[in-house]
Amino acid sequence: MKKIYLLLIIILSFTNVSNAKDLILDNLNKPGKTNQDQKWFFITDRVMGGRSEGKVEIDKVQNKSCYRMSGNVTTENNGGFIQIRTSIIPNININKFNGIYIKIFGNNKKYNLFIRTGLTLAPWQYYSFSFFSPDEWIEVKAPFDEFKKSNFYQPKKLLNQKIKSIGLVAAFNDFKSDICLSEIGFY
Repeated sequence: MKKIYLLLIIILSFTNVSNAKDLILDNLNKPGKTNQDQKWFFITDRVMGGRSEGKVEIDKVQNKSCYRMSGNVTTENNGGFIQIRTSIIPNININKFNGIYIKIFGNNKKYNLFIRTGLTLAPWQYYSFSFFSPDEWIEVKAPFDEFKKSNFYQPKKLLNQKIKSIGLVAAFNDFKSDICLSEIGFY
């Protein structure tokens, strides 16, 4: 009987072990660049005729260094987004991780993470995860199996794909954006 319990404990312990390990993409050790040495870029819907505007700056909120993205998101003129985005080089294979984590401080609004893979070729293609950003520092975990595709002709799930870029996005509604990102990585 003791052997059965011991075998059961061993089996259960292995089923809870994930092969995923944390990978910090950016924690502002090199402000403006990820740990992979990739720059962050600020992009608005003005690239397609929209009227949203904003900025990103390195700031300190409650003694934490962060990227602060603020601005006015407007759906006027077919617009509706501002974002900070970085390339992932080398690309990250999602099979090695369970998802993305972020440490954020916001303004009680809804924001998104957008990821692009080798199968998101058009500029309007991405996978997204939405989250609420309260006005306090929190960690948000975005499991890969909860990301949603943006177009019907993309694969529904991210299985076996590699992440080419990641963005923190304020989008889809008219609102004032003000969100701080102090760390981002994979878990």
